[in-house]
Amino acid sequence: MLLKDYITYWFRTYRMPHQARNTQETTWSIIKNHIISSRIGEMELTDITVKDLQEFLTGELLHGSRMKLRYVDFVGKPLSHHSVVKLRQLLIATFKQAVKEGILNRNIAEDTEPIPLPWRDAPVFTPEAQKKFLLATKRSRFHTAFVMLFFLGMRRSELLGLSWDAVDFRRNILHIRKVLVIEDQQVVLRERTKTRASIRTLPFPMEIKCMLREWKERQKEESKADGYDNPDNLVFCNKDGSPINPDYFSRNFKNYVRRMNFLSNDLHLHSVRHSWATNMIQCGIAITDVQTLGGWSRPDTLLNVYAHTVKESQRKAMKKLFRELQ
Repeated sequence: MLLKDYITYWFRTYRMPHQARNTQETTWSIIKNHIISSRIGEMELTDITVKDLQEFLTGELLHGSRMKLRYVDFVGKPLSHHSVVKLRQLLIATFKQAVKEGILNRNIAEDTEPIPLPWRDAPVFTPEAQKKFLLATKRSRFHTAFVMLFFLGMRRSELLGLSWDAVDFRRNILHIRKVLVIEDQQVVLRERTKTRASIRTLPFPMEIKCMLREWKERQKEESKADGYDNPDNLVFCNKDGSPINPDYFSRNFKNYVRRMNFLSNDLHLHSVRHSWATNMIQCGIAITDVQTLGGWSRPDTLLNVYAHTVKESQRKAMKKLFRELQ
């Protein structure tokens, strides 16, 4: 069996049934555009060597981002390290299954060199910039939504998929269960979150409770207009009750960033989540608590992304120890 045929079988049988639609499309796009169309894709599975796989991964790392035109094959920019890491992971999983099924004796993909990821600090809002941003967006329709992102650490999909049924005003908690995403260029409310760890309960302070109550009253007034329809009882929706397009929400946020000359243009909507995690760690909140509240499935993911923050807290700990024991 050719690698391109086996990896197609593997994806459709073992991987696709357990993935969300967006993840399915992303994974299949990587397989189709890089593995199936490659030289190793045309090779017999049993004939492929470690050398073949390593040359393939190195080639993708150097010039894997191609723009193919009729009669011409332009070699574009190098494929990103993250994409090549994903390619290697897919090959390892595919060859692992081939070993289980008795097609191969060992998983040679595991013998390829791991792809080092370049270090880049995630852009974050400083506490001062965060205050200025929220003050400048005070009259925005999305102001309450922005406040919840900055102080509750929610993902965009979780915020826009939040319904009033999931808001408990008596106990001041939110139940994160559903997400609003884009699938096939359509806005879809999914009944399950990104991962099992994403299903969680978030406490919110009295200030956010007051803002949510005010927003609910405003929404009640809007619901009296002709044509209003909010069947999913969403907390944040358009004036006619329809779901907010997540991409529009992100563009709206980015437009505010661009208009504020005191903010870096590198900041974007997901920077808010980075900022929340950074602030939580700087406030001395345990990594395990930040992981649970933020809905990360693994603590090492949090540590890798926010290693610079952990180092800063370690520096503070060292200074505190020196002052107290000097």
